[in-house]
Amino acid sequence: MTLNDSIVLDDDNCFACGTKNPIGLKLKFKLDPKEGTAVTETVIADHFNGWKGAVHGGVITTLLDEIMVYACTSSGWFTVTGTIEVKFHKPVPTGKKLIVRGMVVENRGRSISTTGTIELAGTILASAKAVLIPVRHEENSLEIIAERLVN
Repeated sequence: MTLNDSIVLDDDNCFACGTKNPIGLKLKFKLDPKEGTAVTETVIADHFNGWKGAVHGGVITTLLDEIMVYACTSSGWFTVTGTIEVKFHKPVPTGKKLIVRGMVVENRGRSISTTGTIELAGTILASAKAVLIPVRHEENSLEIIAERLVN
C-alpha cells in the first residue's frame, strides 16, 4: 500500500459523511459533474455548539472542507486538503436548515482551487476557499460514493 492509498482509504467512518460513524454528521450530497459543484442540506444539533445556539467553528470548517472535497469528487477527483481559509461572517445557528455549497474554481492538475459557503435563507454565514491536492482519479467516482448521494 502506498501513502496515497492509505490517505484515501475509505472505511465509511468519516465524521462528516461516513454512514457508519455513530456521532457523525452523515451528510448526503447532490453533485453536478459538469459544473464541478456539490450541495448538501443539514441541520446541526445543539451538541455541536460553540456558544449556546451557535455551531462550533471547527464544525463550520468541517462542513466547508467536506463540501469542497465533494465538489472535486463530482468530477472524479479524490483529494486531501492542502490549505483552507475560512471566513466567519455571522453566527451559524444550530437547529436550522443550512445549505452548504462547494465549487471547483480551477483544476491545475497538481492542485484544485475550490470555494464553499454555508447559507441560511439566502444569507451567507461562512465562506471558505481551499487548495485541494488530488490523490486519485476514478471515472466511476459517483458509483463509489453512491450511498452518500441524495436520491
